[in-house]
Amino acid sequence: MTPLIELKHVDKSFVLESGNTLNVLEGIDISLNEGEVLALLGPSGSGKSTCLRIMSGLVAQTDGDVFAEGHPLDGINENVAMVFQSFALFPWETVYDNIALALKPMGLSPSEVKARSLKAIDLVGLEGFEEAYPRELSGGMKQRVGIARAIVMDRPVIFLDEPFSALDVLTADTLRSEMVKIFLSGKTASKSMLLVTHNIQEAVVMAKRILIMGVNPGHIRHEIKNDLPYPRDASSPAFAMIVNQLHGLVTETLIPDIAEIPTTATPGGASTTHMEMLPNVQVSEMIGFLEALHAKGGTADIFELSRSTGREFAQTLFLVKAAEFLELVDSPKQTVVLMESGKSFVLGDINTRKKILHELFGNLDIVRRITELLKQSETLRLPATIITEKLQEWLPQENADAQMSVLIGWGRFAEYFGYNDDLKEVYLDVGQEAS
Repeated sequence: MTPLIELKHVDKSFVLESGNTLNVLEGIDISLNEGEVLALLGPSGSGKSTCLRIMSGLVAQTDGDVFAEGHPLDGINENVAMVFQSFALFPWETVYDNIALALKPMGLSPSEVKARSLKAIDLVGLEGFEEAYPRELSGGMKQRVGIARAIVMDRPVIFLDEPFSALDVLTADTLRSEMVKIFLSGKTASKSMLLVTHNIQEAVVMAKRILIMGVNPGHIRHEIKNDLPYPRDASSPAFAMIVNQLHGLVTETLIPDIAEIPTTATPGGASTTHMEMLPNVQVSEMIGFLEALHAKGGTADIFELSRSTGREFAQTLFLVKAAEFLELVDSPKQTVVLMESGKSFVLGDINTRKKILHELFGNLDIVRRITELLKQSETLRLPATIITEKLQEWLPQENADAQMSVLIGWGRFAEYFGYNDDLKEVYLDVGQEAS
């Protein structure tokens, strides 16, 4: 059977303002088949939404091939309707009009527009709200309008781009189940759905097949088939087994037990160790995470820690990775252990914490390199653009602007780097006043 949409060996890169290239996707192979719900699962920055946009024709691939029903995709994919994370409703239009407007470009008769709109309203449970305005609706009801707007278009494929992440837990659970019921009912034109998510439980509830994406650049690491019957019981042992399997694979993706250390050749023929950047988390977040770990006796299961702190699993992994880089924690398998340096950090006052972080932060290879650059300047200062360019050179798969933001945030707390926003300069913090 020919896939409804297919990516073959797709790469995607963007040219940054600095002129450097950011590689977002590499070697992506995805096929979306009739009758399935496919999930792309991965952390932020793994290129999930970029894959979705390439498959919808909103963004062109840099290399590789994209097919819609076996034919090369040229321009917008007319077989796709989209449900977004943000509700994207017109506040001055009623529920009915927000849905009906999706049909305006199709040139349908008023009677056909009315029939299709009312059918979609009925399917998502919005009867009685046809004349309500978005300001009168809860978040869950607003997203029902977004779902109805996708259904009303009668497209073979519905794309769901983290559609429930802005909702409270109970509302999100309800809408996930209802979305699956609508799809399985056969009352819509939808033959397949593609879900982009970083929520493991959501993927297991909805998808028949789950692709786990890795980062730097985005790529497919694993494929998991989910043959559990619908509706899926989140309390069943079989459900828990798949969730735990995915937890393990996602953990392996972000914090492997044995780090891969690729080498890159230098112009002189020597090779240099691959640098890794601190994950994009705030210092305050990591402090809260370490305090929560200490409150649990200094040892905790990653999944339980994620649940008890109310964080998404992927975000917890980024916090673990940041703390592990700094040698504050260790993470054997799926356990996080507070090291002695981590205990001293948690128990110390603000100045003790700054002192510890100053030492540990300064041990990172990327920090040492930036320090050497700054020391080459008589004023111990350099324009931020120069350091950003170096970051892009050292870490070509990363977003250099985001890396700079992380370095400045951590560097300021550790009293290692300073930053003058007026002059757009980074300086080595040696106790001088910023000017």
